[in-house]
Amino acid sequence: MTHRTISRLTLTVLVALAALTLTACGGQAPPTAWYGLTPGDGVVYLTATTKAYAINVDDGTKKWEFEHKIPQTSLFGSGTALDQMHTPFALGDGVVYLGTDGGYLATVDMTTGAQKCNFVPEAPSTFLSFIKEKPSPVYAGPALAGKRVIFAGTADKVYALDAKTCKLDWGTVMGSRVWGTPVVVKDTLYVNTLGHKLIALDAETGKPRWVFDKPKGALAGSPTYSDGTLYVGSFDNYLYAVDAATGNLRWAFDAKSWIWEGPAVVSGTLYFGDVSGNVYALDAATQKNLWTVELPKLQTPGGAVRATPLYADGVLYVGTDNGVLYALKAATGKEEWSQPFKVPNARFLTTPLMQGGLLLVAPVGVPTQLYALNPANGQTQWQFPAPASK
Repeated sequence: MTHRTISRLTLTVLVALAALTLTACGGQAPPTAWYGLTPGDGVVYLTATTKAYAINVDDGTKKWEFEHKIPQTSLFGSGTALDQMHTPFALGDGVVYLGTDGGYLATVDMTTGAQKCNFVPEAPSTFLSFIKEKPSPVYAGPALAGKRVIFAGTADKVYALDAKTCKLDWGTVMGSRVWGTPVVVKDTLYVNTLGHKLIALDAETGKPRWVFDKPKGALAGSPTYSDGTLYVGSFDNYLYAVDAATGNLRWAFDAKSWIWEGPAVVSGTLYFGDVSGNVYALDAATQKNLWTVELPKLQTPGGAVRATPLYADGVLYVGTDNGVLYALKAATGKEEWSQPFKVPNARFLTTPLMQGGLLLVAPVGVPTQLYALNPANGQTQWQFPAPASK
């Protein structure tokens, strides 16, 4: 199969134009890729550029690494090339699943990192029937639904595959690209699209149950489910609360700026950020704004907040687009620390993890792909890869 190659710069421009087309409001162009970070049993799984890793949490050593190779055919012959990977993992029975920039779903042995099976959607034909388009990059993480793995793949389709064999069960057209990992609740899938829609699908058949289409902007992240309600951030500046059973709107909160991801929900409070660098605590029952912190106005100014904050032990950990990581007191929004952890040229696009008593953060744009921090003060405990000794 012949693939049409697209440069990283071209892809960046196309993604930026797509997002601006899909939303009526202004704002920053979205990033083209972010690291996937997933907790495991004594390990943390990281997808970062052309490699995916299982990393031991206690000391930051590598358990295994995985590379995904894709076929390439040109006038000069056939071969393979390294694929890039940025999606979070889904953890199955002895295996893990991840999507790739080459448009594949890869299944990897959880213990060894060896590839088990592969799936790539049928790519659309160009005007020349013997030439196939390269599948689109996959930004949404896979999700498990019973014996199926859900894969938001090329173009505008969501697929259900047999979790053991990677054989296709069903595929459903969503009408637009999917960037956020689908959410599975019992027998229902909830999927956000760049086409301004939240869609509920029957996990058994892939048939739509309802469509929520009130937003006027792209839904780039994942919805958050809590107690019968879905919370959805939109590029029209609103956070929407949607009835999970019916798709009816319950309420909408105007944040005045783009919201990338759904909130963290803790004891009836919603914690989320926007691309202007504001962090909110919102009462889910009354929609009362309990507090707002404007990160750009703090002593160590912060940038856009794209990922869902992490709540742990009364503290909210928030990463920003300019390399600053904050610990905020969840009850008040008061800053507990931001320094000494500030990484020049880094971008925090992935929700941190709390694992083994360590705060794990994966910044983009710097040689260190994963930091383990002391959550009390932000001091580095280990780095991956380990810095070269001087």
